[in-house]
Amino acid sequence: MVEFKTLETFIWVASLRSFRGAAEKLHTTQPAVSMRIAQLEDFLGVRLLERDRRVVAPTQKGQELTAYAERLMRLRAEMIEAVGDRSTMRGLVRLGVSETIVHTWLPKLIERVNTAYPNLELEIEVDISPNLRDRLVAKDLNLAFLLGPISNPNVHSQPLCSFPVAFVASDKLRLPRKAIGLEALAQWPIITFSRNTQPHIVVRELFARSGLRPTIHASASLATVVRMALDGIGIAVIPPAILGNVAAPGRLRRLQTDAKMPELNFVVSWPSTPDCFAAQKVAEIAVEVARETRVR
Repeated sequence: MVEFKTLETFIWVASLRSFRGAAEKLHTTQPAVSMRIAQLEDFLGVRLLERDRRVVAPTQKGQELTAYAERLMRLRAEMIEAVGDRSTMRGLVRLGVSETIVHTWLPKLIERVNTAYPNLELEIEVDISPNLRDRLVAKDLNLAFLLGPISNPNVHSQPLCSFPVAFVASDKLRLPRKAIGLEALAQWPIITFSRNTQPHIVVRELFARSGLRPTIHASASLATVVRMALDGIGIAVIPPAILGNVAAPGRLRRLQTDAKMPELNFVVSWPSTPDCFAAQKVAEIAVEVARETRVR
């Protein structure tokens, strides 16, 4: 008989292409993982994995087994959730979050998850979207809210929410209340997201198309960006939706300008792994919370 633990072990080895990696994920030893795979191959009478010194890869039969094993693991998780008490769902979901969402509806999500699955733990890590994307692909995160889209066959993704982006500034800069052109904006330092992020690239290209090269200060911390804008260091380019949580309302105002910034379109994504069921449930709650919060 094939046990679920053995199938889970096989899926992790096939997914990570590593016995050591699977052992780390399962909090066991590499010899224990090797023994389970050997027992599975012996039971089925076929070779499931090709092994060499550097990489492990599923054979044709191994690929077929992966599809069946993932379905069985998913059905098992669905059965437990449908028939059993929700409080029986335990485990840890490593959640990566872009800071924009931290400053808007993340607290409401945590409250909702605590109510629905009181024994499910969240380990939250805040980072920029490029880093979150890399960690999803590497399966270091179970779930992430980040800027999309994501194109990877091993990562599931669906739309989550959108945030308008605008130029905001403190009255310390004494900027006019009327519409301000790009050339006038470029006279001040521009403060925005980290380099290599989508918003930073868009800001730089927006000015470059008009032959302008303003000083651009970048930070991975939106709270730092807001603080710099409050101190009158320059003009921030951020989602106005965050201001109520990181600064007293009214201390920064949205500037009137013909320069249009594209919205930040976020997705919720999770890698295809044996333990992704809990992440999917948190993703479903996140979609509900984002919709109820009417984030655009």
